[in-house]
Amino acid sequence: MYVFDTSPLLTLFRTFYRRRFPTLWAQFDALVEDGSIVSTREVLREIEDGPVDTLRDWCIGKKELFPAPTAHEGAYVAQFTRSNTSNKISSSKSC
Repeated sequence: MYVFDTSPLLTLFRTFYRRRFPTLWAQFDALVEDGSIVSTREVLREIEDGPVDTLRDWCIGKKELFPAPTAHEGAYVAQFTRSNTSNKISSSKSC
């Protein structure tokens, strides 16, 4: 499984045109179709507000690729964020 953030999707749709890179797109589409590529709801929100029309249009029929985080995932992100925030605060105090 591959979990995509906004940046690689923007790069893919902005740089690698379907007509110019058909093999890449065939493989990407196959991975999407079989559920090997996923992302998150927040990425979809960033794409919807973003500058790449072709990516925004592509996402319209693919909402299932961008699920909301589960309670377990949300708890993990909260713990990770707290940990990193406290590490940054500790580091800045020691300077």
